Amino acid sequence: MASETVPNAVPMVDTPRHSFNTREAVHSQGPGSPCAPTVHYFSKHDTIKLAEHNYLLWKHQLLLILEGYGLEGFVLGTILSSPPFIIGFEGQQLENPTFLVHKKQDKFLASWLLSTVTDDALVHLTTAKTSFDIWSAIERRFSAKSTVKISSMCHALYSLKKANLSIKEYVSKVKYFCDNLTTAGSFVFEQEQVSVILAGLSLEFESIRVFASATPLSLNLLTEMLIDCEARQLDLLTEGSCQPVESNRYYQDHKQGYKGQGSGWSCGRSRGNGRG
Repeated sequence: MASETVPNAVPMVDTPRHSFNTREAVHSQGPGSPCAPTVHYFSKHDTIKLAEHNYLLWKHQLLLILEGYGLEGFVLGTILSSPPFIIGFEGQQLENPTFLVHKKQDKFLASWLLSTVTDDALVHLTTAKTSFDIWSAIERRFSAKSTVKISSMCHALYSLKKANLSIKEYVSKVKYFCDNLTTAGSFVFEQEQVSVILAGLSLEFESIRVFASATPLSLNLLTEMLIDCEARQLDLLTEGSCQPVESNRYYQDHKQGYKGQGSGWSCGRSRGNGRG
């Protein structure tokens, strides 16, 4: 199985190699099941490989793929197998063609699922024979661990304070926790990241926090404002601090990107007209 390395050491897999050169899943009608197409192979999908830290994201990605082909019932246990044998017109026992179609489909899915897990996880699945068995075994092993891990990361994120960190270090740390949560399957929206950053700021940035409470800010704009405010504080040393003002001269004089958004606050001394 071909794999590539991405940031944060999340392994990726081109899945599955059953697809050869096609761009679509190929279906065939199984005997005795005219309304149940069999998927022989998928289009190429890039999914993460299941590991200890990313179960929820792995589950989300695979369910989306399976739902796209109408096959999620195999792994969730809602599509049940037919009896392996049926009775013919003359009373003889015959192989059930519907059962054979179901078995073939399930074996394909089981093989595909195993191709999306790391070697460390694979060793715990050696006794699982069906796609439902594999899915259930994975869920039992990783679900509880993922919930505890996400809870721990959320606590670390929402407890984070700037303290003695620089703005760049502080914002990077927030992004680090948010990226890890996303990898684990718990996405943190941009405005939530902004709220976390604002909540952990020290008093020197109070005016930015007040301004942001009245004016929605993007993550990039907030970061730029904080970095600029920090730089002005260093320049002014003990002479300057974040002071509320009633004009937008700070933006006009310094950051054109803030123009129209900066009315109501300034960091440090305002320039011009002799006001400090």
